[in-house]
Amino acid sequence: MANNAGVTAPNTPARNSGLPAELKSTPHAVGSAIVSEHIKTLGVGVNDVRPWIGRDVQNFKRCGADEILQQLLERCTDPSQPLPPSEKSMLLEVSLKAVLPICNGPGPVSQKMKKYLTEFCNAESERPSYREFTQIANTALVALSKVNVPGMPAYQDNNETDILFHTNDTANISQEHQGKKSIRRPDVVVVSCKSAQDAVAEGTSTRIDHVRNYTCKSAPKGSNFQWMNVRSTLEFKRPKKHIPLPPSAYKMDYVVPAVLHMEYLKETDASAQPTDSTSSTSTQPTDSATNMSAQPTNSTPATGPAQTSCKASNEVQNIPSTRSSAKHRLDLGSTEPSSTKRSRRAKEPQSQEDEEKKKKEPQRLHPVVQNGLYVAEVFAGHIARQHVISFIVNNDIIYLWWFDRQHTIQCAGINFVQDLPRFMVLLFIMQRMGYKQWGHHPLFEPTPGHEGEIFVEDKKKRKVDLHFNLKSKDRTTHFGLRGRATTLFPVKSSALSALPREHHFRNETTEFVAKLFWPEEARQSEPEILEEVYKIAKEDPDVLGHVPEMVWFHRFDETSTAIIRKALGIDHTGSRVLYIIVFRKLTPITTLSGDEFLLAWWEVVKCHRALWKRGVHHRDISPSNLMGYRVGGRFMSVLNDFDLSSILRISSSTRQGGPRGLERTGTVPFMALDLLMPEATAGQVEHLYYHDAESFIWVLTWVCLRYKEGELLRKGRPLDEWLTVDAMGCYKEKMGFLGMLRRMHPTPSHGGNFAVATNCLTVVHKYTGPSVSVPDDDEEVFLTWLQNHIPARVLEGNLLPAQ
Repeated sequence: MANNAGVTAPNTPARNSGLPAELKSTPHAVGSAIVSEHIKTLGVGVNDVRPWIGRDVQNFKRCGADEILQQLLERCTDPSQPLPPSEKSMLLEVSLKAVLPICNGPGPVSQKMKKYLTEFCNAESERPSYREFTQIANTALVALSKVNVPGMPAYQDNNETDILFHTNDTANISQEHQGKKSIRRPDVVVVSCKSAQDAVAEGTSTRIDHVRNYTCKSAPKGSNFQWMNVRSTLEFKRPKKHIPLPPSAYKMDYVVPAVLHMEYLKETDASAQPTDSTSSTSTQPTDSATNMSAQPTNSTPATGPAQTSCKASNEVQNIPSTRSSAKHRLDLGSTEPSSTKRSRRAKEPQSQEDEEKKKKEPQRLHPVVQNGLYVAEVFAGHIARQHVISFIVNNDIIYLWWFDRQHTIQCAGINFVQDLPRFMVLLFIMQRMGYKQWGHHPLFEPTPGHEGEIFVEDKKKRKVDLHFNLKSKDRTTHFGLRGRATTLFPVKSSALSALPREHHFRNETTEFVAKLFWPEEARQSEPEILEEVYKIAKEDPDVLGHVPEMVWFHRFDETSTAIIRKALGIDHTGSRVLYIIVFRKLTPITTLSGDEFLLAWWEVVKCHRALWKRGVHHRDISPSNLMGYRVGGRFMSVLNDFDLSSILRISSSTRQGGPRGLERTGTVPFMALDLLMPEATAGQVEHLYYHDAESFIWVLTWVCLRYKEGELLRKGRPLDEWLTVDAMGCYKEKMGFLGMLRRMHPTPSHGGNFAVATNCLTVVHKYTGPSVSVPDDDEEVFLTWLQNHIPARVLEGNLLPAQ
């Protein structure tokens, strides 16, 4: 690799994305990834992401209770190779036998637990049940500290594994997301004993037995918890006033709960919809919620994992395509989620950003959505969190939810009153889980909040030193669940600074930026695509100097989200894996104004056109992906972020390429009108050059209306509504915008640039009618949609440096 001192890209696996062969483009993912990566650049409020979190959590997979317990037990043993199924089953059986005496014994611990269970069952409302549940769990943890199971790690009195449950429903947990603040109040949290001791009020005893007593009575009275230190959260729902009391004795058999799995926006006619969640043609977020099913669901019994996705119920509408193209013409219907009943009053205070916008949370959120919001906060509290385990307690049933960057897995419920042994095994597992088992990456975060130097052994067996600056104002975090979850932050490295550079790179900065993200394994990797880009840059002046300089990369194969799905027997199509890429630092193009901005934008347009002609299709044009650097005072713009790009290789008879992976390609506010239509979100519209050309025009328009002197307007920003609607909603907003184009007013920094944008949009508008087809010739599109509207001084580059 030219710019990586001999480090080569990993061998690309066979591209089996699991997508139907007839698809012409990637179906759009419909969750938080659509907007959550752009909080800082686009001005998205934290609560703007909330409806999309609802989309993330509705499409879950299922597994049995014993299957997940076996898998978690195995992870605690930290084997070098997966255990055979018989050994995992035996490990669960031995664990159940080990905890059974605590459940049935005549001793004081057993009597105390039965007392707390009875009080929990008799609680007449939700809030008192927090206290009783916390007492049950913490009492059990004390008893479990003395339990030993062959093959499992012994109990250790340390900050890593010694945990307890703590009520938290009246205490705020806040966090910053790219300068925007969120405040949430989970009902109960799981923290280390040390964190609980640190949270007690000044002058209060910090003896651990006293702290355990505080945890069940009230939220922290001293320092509030930080999401960085929260291991897990529990969201409660208590529709029943009275619950059946515990039995006189417990057995080891699984007690099948009345509601095996929780339902959220269950699809009413699965046969009429695509079988995979990301293939659904609806991308509309929703705040409404359904009641959890009162009857057992039609899921696979707990003795074996189920693989069913739950999807939204849909109401089909016929919305015809409004733009005709000689290359494609489809007329498919769209789907919209039905309105559903809300089930619970939201407890979330408004975020700082939403106070500025005078927005309000919906009065009720379904506990599944509430749980998803808490998990998104836990993810955001870490730079490379691999997974998060959370819980929802519905009456006397506890549901374990596994979240990673692929999708959510809901495990069959455990009735902790009638099936106390399994609940005890779950607590036993949680008590023996180290940071790694909780989802911390052992390299990036050996302890919560670790900021020291780390060393990565790369494919060449070299140790690369990396020192992250996680407190930098340039750090870009991610708030969401599924998707790439891109995190950017400054990094220093002696090893990388010493690497030789190729002569064709012009960025003179010595500063590096690390990009941590979770791409789909089935896609061509970004390093692989950049290698092709660099070959083109050496031959094409329109590309030379206008692409990012990759210094080094590494793929962490052991983080693949396919691992747990294979173990649980769940379809792992769309699996993701953690990458780190180190680039030379770039500056956002949005910091520019006037002709300097227009020239930078135009040079990226030309770079994109040159790459497209050579088979490199970017397909994700947004302000966040237009960057640059200065050389001798001149701004060199850069087309950035190729991790959703594709390479098409064209021969005389065969064109190879097409959709790879399940992730959507494009950021909704900047996507071409055609790509916002239902057939496009279903993957039935081929992504063509004019789609990206149109995206460039929307980006130009966006910046002209929302940026002044290189800064995003703080208030009174037009087009905010484009950020919070689904694809079809954004289509309607854009069509309305085109009709009112002459009434729009740019900022003083972009008056002349908006005139260019207006002329380009006029051409776009021309092709929205049913009788005019977009030209087949990409070069004609490039000329008539873009180049013909650029002032001669910009085309010739006759501008003063840093004008």
